[in-house]
Amino acid sequence: MDYQKFLTARGLKTYHAGIRVMVLLPGFVLLAAGLTLPQHSNAHPGGASLRFYGNGVNDIDRVKIPLGNPSRPVNVGGDFTLEFWLKADANNQGQATCGANDGWITGNILIDRDIFGALENGDYGLSLHRSGNTRRIAFGVSNGNGGNTLCGNINVADGAWHHVAVTRNASTGQLRIFVDGVLDAQGSGPTGDISYQVGRATMYPNSDPFLVLGAEKHDAGSQYPSFSGWLDDVRLSNIIRYTGDFTRPAAPLTADANTVALYSLDGGPGNCTSGSLITDSSGASGGPSHGECRFGGSPAGPVWSSDTPFSGTPTPTQTLPPTPTPSRTLTQTPTPDATPSICAPDCRFLFLPLVRR
Repeated sequence: MDYQKFLTARGLKTYHAGIRVMVLLPGFVLLAAGLTLPQHSNAHPGGASLRFYGNGVNDIDRVKIPLGNPSRPVNVGGDFTLEFWLKADANNQGQATCGANDGWITGNILIDRDIFGALENGDYGLSLHRSGNTRRIAFGVSNGNGGNTLCGNINVADGAWHHVAVTRNASTGQLRIFVDGVLDAQGSGPTGDISYQVGRATMYPNSDPFLVLGAEKHDAGSQYPSFSGWLDDVRLSNIIRYTGDFTRPAAPLTADANTVALYSLDGGPGNCTSGSLITDSSGASGGPSHGECRFGGSPAGPVWSSDTPFSGTPTPTQTLPPTPTPSRTLTQTPTPDATPSICAPDCRFLFLPLVRR
């Protein structure tokens, strides 16, 4: 039987897994012996986005993307461009420390690839910085004892969608922030490799070896607040895509040869329940770099929304109640990173001898 034609005719998708192929059914992630994981289909005609509520506690209200062991393509360390669409509001009250090493971590954290207290490794992140009545992008990179945080000047918390892109040059250390295609800030940062060293000993194996969307990854306390708002169309590339002003995208982002991760976030409707797959559709070699939702909080998030940069359908914002300040425990014994996985250890996948066209 021609399995490829059989599956394609029925709307099924196949993906490489080494020399074999996993089969994906609509509404499911994997065909496995005794196990199927739910996957949200795109039920919104105009696409979808993810709404976060800034809970910032108990490893919820976020998307967690394992950096891998071995390393996955999403674990960038050299030149990169990180871009996404954002819609924010004045509920984000955090203030970054502009010009400081790790100064971004006290803003409302949008994307977090921090390492807890480790000076020998590189890290980076983005947050919203409150300046007066405006909320601006803060982007920071650190390597060893050195680092810098850039703060932009454009207000992105005006109830509208904004395209945000940040770039990093590993050879010169140059950092740039673009908002809606306009160069918003630029400055120097550390040079060298800032990728996460997979397999390193850490006291925080549940947070260190992850890239996190929509929240502060360590739940370290209210002084490190999480993001309240919408994210969509997150793309990470291993090149510097923008060096000057450009026309902001007029359609959802797509993958090319330099895309190492692409999260379209087209799921729903309803809650992005814990364990729901967040698909990386980049097709990057060594991938995919899938993530998963972690749902909860009050209001509970993240949730799927039909409000997207291209839908023209605004969603009313909500005011958050105060959230408790979690305590930090520093007495754990360092352990090597476990291999992050979105599947139970005893998964037994059903493979078919197919190849993707």
